[in-house]
Amino acid sequence: MEQTLPVKSSVPRYRQLDSLRGLGALSVFFAHFISLKMASPLLNTLHQTPLGILCNGTAALMLFFVLSGFVLSLPFVGNERPLKLGEFYIKRIFRIYPAYIFAIILAVLLKEFVFDKNGLSPYSNWLNNFWNWNWDKDSPKEILKTLLLIGPDFKINYIDPPIWSLVIEMKMSIILPFFILIVARGSKTVNIGFLLVMAWLTYEHNAWAISVFYLGILMAKYKDGLLTFIRSWKAGVVVVIASLAMLLYNNNYELLGPIKKLDLPSKYILSYFLCAIGSCVILMTVLARPNASRFFQKRIFTFFGDISYSFYLVHVPLILTVGSLISNRLAYSPVYIFFAAFMAAVVLSYLMAVYIEKPFQRLAVRIVKTFKSSYR
Repeated sequence: MEQTLPVKSSVPRYRQLDSLRGLGALSVFFAHFISLKMASPLLNTLHQTPLGILCNGTAALMLFFVLSGFVLSLPFVGNERPLKLGEFYIKRIFRIYPAYIFAIILAVLLKEFVFDKNGLSPYSNWLNNFWNWNWDKDSPKEILKTLLLIGPDFKINYIDPPIWSLVIEMKMSIILPFFILIVARGSKTVNIGFLLVMAWLTYEHNAWAISVFYLGILMAKYKDGLLTFIRSWKAGVVVVIASLAMLLYNNNYELLGPIKKLDLPSKYILSYFLCAIGSCVILMTVLARPNASRFFQKRIFTFFGDISYSFYLVHVPLILTVGSLISNRLAYSPVYIFFAAFMAAVVLSYLMAVYIEKPFQRLAVRIVKTFKSSYR
């Protein structure tokens, strides 16, 4: 999961998209918090209604991937700026790794010195599957692999479970520039045909994320035409299309049962693509419609967008730690766990955004400028 904090750029900054990313990060937090107690008739009922969108972490990740493809390609798909690989990779590394490394070190410290494994016993098996390891000769090697986001045999859940999406983000960052160049130079027929071919080739494999990111690149390429088209819709059409988009976005809760009955392989991947398509429609509608655009530029939403990357990184270690300490020792302990973990994540994420994310983003810009000047 990737997000962008304010840096100087020639490309318009869409604060509405920061807000969508922030809301997505909140829904991931809600999903993981609810997973403290997975068996609940009320929860199952909630999941099968449109309100399930509030805790649909899977859909939020598809939104993150679409947003990454859109935001990262926006300066280049219209040939406004030349795409230089060295500059692109430097900025990606400095964007992703500093806050990530801090979060991993923090999680290890919390696990070793604060976390109480016995305190998780009242909670779900899902939560109890984490932080089961003890220090041995393999621990430093596993921690190093986690810090570097590399394999082989990379244990994604070893320290901070949500980082599986960071592995995808880093892999896509390597190949994304080449897809951007294809879209920037290709015709509409070629670009859409390439999407269909990629979706078909990756459908039964773990490379499904390629098509999801590629959808974001296509949205960036045809942004102006899509925005003009959506602005021409009457209010009733907007309501219908937005409702359909939300249904697609939330399909893994509301429609996955019927999808699973289809005679198709990799049904969950089909569900991912439907989430991604819904995300694209939501993204473009928010940008195109003035009322929606103004609503998502409110400071409460953009604030969570600004801290969303760090929030995403630290929220599970904090839920694990706070949950293990409070456990069932207090009446209404889940309520205390929710507010304590949430507030700790917000405060810590804000500090990380201000003192880690922004400074390293500025450092990346300075490095790129120095690199450019040395070759003039």
